[in-house]
Amino acid sequence: MISTNEVSASGGTTLKSAADQGAPPSFYSARQIGSIVRDMLALPGFAGTVLAAPSGAIYLSVAEGELIWICPEKLPLHRRCIQMPLMPKVLVGEKCFWQFPCLNFSHGSFIDLSRASEWAPLESTPRKLVSLTELWARYRHLLGMLELMDVSEGMGRAISLNCALAEGSIPPQFSPESFMGRVQGLVLGLAHACLDQDFPCITRIGGKIIGLGPGLTPSGDDFLGGVLFAVRSLHQTFQKDFIWDKNTVDELLVCARTRTHPISHAILSDLALGHGPEPLHQLVGGLLEGKDSDAVMEAALRVAAIGHYSGWDMLAGIMTGLLIVKKKALEQGEG
Repeated sequence: MISTNEVSASGGTTLKSAADQGAPPSFYSARQIGSIVRDMLALPGFAGTVLAAPSGAIYLSVAEGELIWICPEKLPLHRRCIQMPLMPKVLVGEKCFWQFPCLNFSHGSFIDLSRASEWAPLESTPRKLVSLTELWARYRHLLGMLELMDVSEGMGRAISLNCALAEGSIPPQFSPESFMGRVQGLVLGLAHACLDQDFPCITRIGGKIIGLGPGLTPSGDDFLGGVLFAVRSLHQTFQKDFIWDKNTVDELLVCARTRTHPISHAILSDLALGHGPEPLHQLVGGLLEGKDSDAVMEAALRVAAIGHYSGWDMLAGIMTGLLIVKKKALEQGEG
């Protein structure tokens, strides 16, 4: 639950919730709220503008170019989201401001946050770790199951490339007219950089992928975000085995700011910082902790279900980034 002390910008004045006062039809109640939204609402003079409203979500541009969004319960939790059982009706360009306990929109809608519970990802370091050899075996098992699924668009088709590289076979060739055919060289280069544990090469090729593909969150951004999320997670868990160069990643994200949509840049930056949608944390955490393969597959399918094919792009990026495990896993197995 969000307390007055956490989010009131009025000096702690206690107000009843809108629901307690008999809410009119323009009032909506939030179910859950991400940790970064809570922190932003605590800032004096919080205000924002409706930036876009695609795919059932409402994106708000707030202080200093930050981004938060409002989404229905069918979409996954994220530290930047306000999750709703019923979505408000707002207009692109509409202003909003915070007056405890509601987020108020100039068009006349209000979101009551007094009963919203806070969500934040679990700690990135797993409580129980598998060995790198076991992690590699579990990764290959998941990869094999994902390869059986039909992915017709975006960079999700890179999963078949991952399978070939994981097994040491020749990668498939895609039609040069298809999107995957046009980016195949970059994807293979990035995948080989992961296999070689070449972090500078990962970020260098990653910079060429930013902005590729249509939409507010281009396929290239979602894919690269998945790669960086996986590599960072491995570094945090096995710090002696995997490199993470924060300065190089920061430079990459600065360059990305002018090459993609602000919504995509915010999501990509979060992924590079180790913050993603809830099922992404469950997927990587499940692999690292040795959870049941059915639970890991369920988390992977929940990732894949995000957006039109953003989830598949992100999932393919995760599986590409995890190729970095192969070399160390084989060395441990030989030892």
